[in-house]
Amino acid sequence: MKLSELTGYKNIVLQSHNIPDADAVSCAYVLQKYFEQHNCTAKIVYGGPAKITKPSLIMFIEALGIEIEKVSDIPEAELLITIDCQYGAGNVQKFPCKKFAVIDHHRIEIPECEYSEINPQLGSCATLVYGMLQKENSDLLKDDKIKTALYYGLFTDTNGLSELRHPLDRDLADFTFDKALVKKLKNATITMPELTIVSGALSRFELVENIGLFRAEPCDPNILGFSSDIAMQVDALDACVLFSTVNGGIKLSIRSCCREIMANELAAFLCEGFGNGGGNLEKAGGFLKNSEEYLVSRLKEYTVAFDKIYAGETHVDFASMKRYRKLPIEIGFAKSTDLFQDGARITVRTMEGDIDLTARENIYVMIGIEGEVYPILKEKFEKNYVVLDKKYEPVTEYPPTVIDRYSGDKHSILSVAKTCVPISEKIVKAKQVEKRTKVFTYWDAEKYFSGISGDFLAANENDLNDCYIINERIFYKTYEVIP
Repeated sequence: MKLSELTGYKNIVLQSHNIPDADAVSCAYVLQKYFEQHNCTAKIVYGGPAKITKPSLIMFIEALGIEIEKVSDIPEAELLITIDCQYGAGNVQKFPCKKFAVIDHHRIEIPECEYSEINPQLGSCATLVYGMLQKENSDLLKDDKIKTALYYGLFTDTNGLSELRHPLDRDLADFTFDKALVKKLKNATITMPELTIVSGALSRFELVENIGLFRAEPCDPNILGFSSDIAMQVDALDACVLFSTVNGGIKLSIRSCCREIMANELAAFLCEGFGNGGGNLEKAGGFLKNSEEYLVSRLKEYTVAFDKIYAGETHVDFASMKRYRKLPIEIGFAKSTDLFQDGARITVRTMEGDIDLTARENIYVMIGIEGEVYPILKEKFEKNYVVLDKKYEPVTEYPPTVIDRYSGDKHSILSVAKTCVPISEKIVKAKQVEKRTKVFTYWDAEKYFSGISGDFLAANENDLNDCYIINERIFYKTYEVIP
């Protein structure tokens, strides 16, 4: 759905979920300004049992001059748009209406409707609205108030940016914003009753191996994040999981301080099949639609679920594995110095996460068949690939971009990407893993490759220490067995 499809309705009501949070309010405010630009009237409302009382949210509303009203009935309108929630779901009061639309980033809870934009891969509804405005080439994204509203919506809904799941989340997190206002809002986060929740959470815990599990009373997600930051300072813990029950499930905040546990992977593991989780290596979070008993059992399962392989240290019987050759499939590449000057500190942003590099003449960036991105040395590239005289044009959900970490300048890799194919056969020894596996490579000191049953453990035949995990689907597209 595009926002421009809705501008034919001139009388619109924008409805947040009950007990609105900053993400919902910020999105409603931004959408109100968008519709007003297109000669529509748009009123912001919410229903439910309670008024907004959170000090930081009240301060936010007053600072931006947002007009939002708690109602028991909505004024007659041509279109009702539910924001950060879905019409008829359990967390939003259902008002009768002629026509409704849905803009939300949670899992789909309602039957398909005519107008809906729902993307549960995103960390916030603010990210979703930001993406929709981008598609409209809206000049609102140049407005300081709009940028501050969207940034703060993302900040509050991702535990202070610790649960950024999608590259579009990270794009929004790069926004310039009113730092003075956001700083003031951060310092108005905790009330005295919430301080009691924090102290209670830190006093109720159990140890699962080297992971601390802490239970908090129902609270704002930022309180969970604040509490987990404190818990992670305990010397005996490699990771911690703080949780509180909310409507329909359990909210999680996760921290890690060791290489063997990536917080985003732990979050995804705990929520797998019953919610969603993500973030970065050290900070993550998620929402689990299951019981506390299930959470505890799932955490215990995590501690024994993985085989661990340390490249060059763990003995692996590669000799008995089958040999595979890489197929001559066209892929893309770009020189890092075609995007930024030599020596620039850059971040390559992709669906798989951010990769930090320094632009050098000998550093290239490869683009795989499904848009996956990885760095390669010039010498290795020239030894293994030949360049074709044509532009590389893949079809991916999120075109990989490169950001200058100093200036914030951003460029699409595809703007300079060229096409290449392997010069000669690349031979690997490989086999499918039978359980979840973490492979710690010798060229990345911070994180590991992670695979599930069916994915392939592979190593370059000429250097068996160069081992890694290849997704099963990608492996079958790019390799064939040597009889």
